[in-house]
Amino acid sequence: MLVVRPVRTSDLPAIERMAVASGIGVTSLPNDRDKLFERIQQSASAFEHEAVPDTGREFYMFVLEEHGEVVGTASISASAGFDEPFYSYRSETFVHASRPLKVNNRIHVLNICHDLTGMVQLCGFYADPAYLDLGSELLSRARLLFIAGQRERFGKRILAEMQGIHDEQGQSPFWNAIGRRFFNMDFIQVEQAFVSHSKTFIAELMPAYPIYVPLLPDEAQNAIGQVHPDFERPFMLLTSEGFEADNYLDIFDGGAVLTADVDRLWTVECSSTYPVEVLASLPPSATTMLLSNGCTDRFAAVAANVALVNGVALMTQDVAQALSLSNGQPVRVVPLHEAKEKQS
Repeated sequence: MLVVRPVRTSDLPAIERMAVASGIGVTSLPNDRDKLFERIQQSASAFEHEAVPDTGREFYMFVLEEHGEVVGTASISASAGFDEPFYSYRSETFVHASRPLKVNNRIHVLNICHDLTGMVQLCGFYADPAYLDLGSELLSRARLLFIAGQRERFGKRILAEMQGIHDEQGQSPFWNAIGRRFFNMDFIQVEQAFVSHSKTFIAELMPAYPIYVPLLPDEAQNAIGQVHPDFERPFMLLTSEGFEADNYLDIFDGGAVLTADVDRLWTVECSSTYPVEVLASLPPSATTMLLSNGCTDRFAAVAANVALVNGVALMTQDVAQALSLSNGQPVRVVPLHEAKEKQS
């Protein structure tokens, strides 16, 4: 059975492997043992607090596990850019007009900003290729089940950065057209600097004035707002939840930044809690759904068969055991995305 649970210190070797496999551009899953260990420790501290924290520094890291093997990871940052501004490009339109010449041009420009600072952030997503279907949906949405069950820990708005376009050599056309001219660094080098050093270097070196998109090379323009093929599955899962790619871009590779209202996300809005009843076998009405308990440090989420009958969630003993639940305790339940698609 696939289970999502909080990360443990003993998971570090598996997390290191996934940080390497995730490749270039996933700065929230750095290929740096010390940084990863620091984040695991930070996550353990956040999960340990039963009382609602009020610092905004909390970082929650989850893993996807099957038969004791860690095969995926995903995280939540309670407040993006809590210590320092969270930088992004805001996509805007300037109007240049001349009445005598009868010219009225709308010009696409990019302005560096930190509008998204303080929003909840989904980050650090990676699932082994063999788990890109049900496993990746469980891993991605388990974070939202946790938010739904611990709503007081999180703010009203949420974001997720999508990896932008770059080639196998780590060359990003967007970065080469803009950032490289001010940093004199390759995309790979600046990604490492982003992980290892203070993010204030962005404000110190990047241009503070608008970037006029028509002046960029065609390859860079075509990369704006695009999603790397490796991120198509996470992108689809998030847009199915209600995330939208509106006016913000990643400052390094120009990838889409998705945003949403937390309370309007499908998993948060449509999940419900039911008391548990454990049975030896389930009725024919049982279907596969996403389930989670209401714990913090012992949080667990699974994709398993459950039957909702007369306001009670019927499940088998192995499912209840995976969720650390017994008769009468509450379980949070939400349908798979395919059920939503059938409804629509």
